[in-house]
Amino acid sequence: MAKKEDSFEENINSIKEINQGVYQIILDFATVNILQYLLRDSYKYVWVHAHGTGVEWQKYNLPIIESEENLNVIAKDLTFDFIMPTEEFKALLVKWKGGIKLLQINKLPPYYFNLNRVIGRKRFELLKKECNYLFEVDIPSAKDYGILISPNKEYLQSLLDNSEINWQKLP
Repeated sequence: MAKKEDSFEENINSIKEINQGVYQIILDFATVNILQYLLRDSYKYVWVHAHGTGVEWQKYNLPIIESEENLNVIAKDLTFDFIMPTEEFKALLVKWKGGIKLLQINKLPPYYFNLNRVIGRKRFELLKKECNYLFEVDIPSAKDYGILISPNKEYLQSLLDNSEINWQKLP
C-alpha cells in the first residue's frame, strides 16, 4: 500500500521534489487564468510549447520553404513552439482560450534543444543551464489536473503563500 505522502491526492496544490533540485505542484483544475500569478516580469521570455491549431482546414501564411517568403496555404493540425517577450505574451493572455504548455525563461534556447525529445533529469539540467528557466507549466484544455515544475522551491512556496490565489478553487 502506498504511503500517504506518495499518494496523488497528497501532492495536489503542494510542493513535491520530483528530481534532485526540481519541484512540482499538481494544480487542481487550474485554467490559463492562473498564469497572471505565475509569470514574473523579471524573466525575459515566455516559450509556448506544442501550441496547436484546430482540426479544420484554415488559411495560414506559413514558411513552407525557409529561403522563400511565407506562402498562403490551407493547413490543419499545426503544432509549433514560439517564444516572445513576457510583456507581449501577457497582453495576449487576456484573449487566450483553452490549455497551454509554457516555460518562462531568461535565455533563448539553443537551436538543438527539442522539448519533445529531452526528458527526465537531462531536460531539467538543460533548461536550467541553457535557458535559465523559472518554471514550466502544463494546463490542459479540458478541466483536469495541471503540472507546475520549477527548480526554485522558494518561488513555488511564494505561490502557495500568495493570498490572492485561492488554492481551493484555482483560477
